[in-house]
Amino acid sequence: MLHNSYDNAYYGEIQIGSPGQNFKVFLDTGSADHWIPSQIWPRGQFPHPKYDSSASSTYKRGNGKRVDIGYLTGSLKGFVSSDTVEIGGIALAGQSFATTAPHDDQIFKARFDGILGLRLISPTEGITSPVWNTMIKQGKVKTKVFSIWLGRYSDSGKKGGDDGGEITFGGINTRHFTGTHTYVPVEGNKNLLSMYNILVGKKDTKICSTGCKAIVDSGTSNILGPPELIAKINQGIFAARGCLDLSKLPAITFTIAGKLFPLKPSDPFMRAFHTVFDYQNPSSVKVGFAKSI
Repeated sequence: MLHNSYDNAYYGEIQIGSPGQNFKVFLDTGSADHWIPSQIWPRGQFPHPKYDSSASSTYKRGNGKRVDIGYLTGSLKGFVSSDTVEIGGIALAGQSFATTAPHDDQIFKARFDGILGLRLISPTEGITSPVWNTMIKQGKVKTKVFSIWLGRYSDSGKKGGDDGGEITFGGINTRHFTGTHTYVPVEGNKNLLSMYNILVGKKDTKICSTGCKAIVDSGTSNILGPPELIAKINQGIFAARGCLDLSKLPAITFTIAGKLFPLKPSDPFMRAFHTVFDYQNPSSVKVGFAKSI
């Protein structure tokens, strides 16, 4: 189960160590690294639990590598540790992660405690071994598939959006989509997929008409791209500063694998479409989309 933070961030609960120490982490398909607050994390507006290695019987120092992790919204410094990590009842022994502290304001202001990257990479590429890699390596999932459903804050049955989404490791929850998934192959460790015509309303913007590469990223609720491309989309929907008259804006439609995927105003792609990441064939990884319900 995922928490929905006002429709712009989704995070889940994990436990690290023995006994388990609880953390709320941002589940991010756009990155591969896993980090949590260290003992030197500064006090701020939102208090965060801090990992205490001395309180865990399964802690290992790991390689002790110093790390510097950067994002579009900030960066952190720390070092790599190793301990048991449990997520959704799945316990992973010897999982590596970084214990960090921010050195700028954006990360410092985050409501969640850390990030758990889900992008599958080679063991030598990342700062830490991704949790999804470890699940597969340790045989913790019957099927090499994970799927994500993101709910709407307004539809949540609990104040604060506590039942705002779900990630399923090793399968697909059929209650969260209608119809069948449209699958598209992805390329490389960044899960690049091919996308074609982008429509605003019923008008073809001519953007990506000959094809372009994109990623589906649970780490952001925004549509990001080259400035000239985004400017054309904003011009097409007559976007106004402050999102005035949001309900009157036309839909934006993306063409993937020959199918049309329309987005209503303010609806992130992964909330509109239930998303499956399929690694059953390592040489032909694919991502699938079906209409969320």
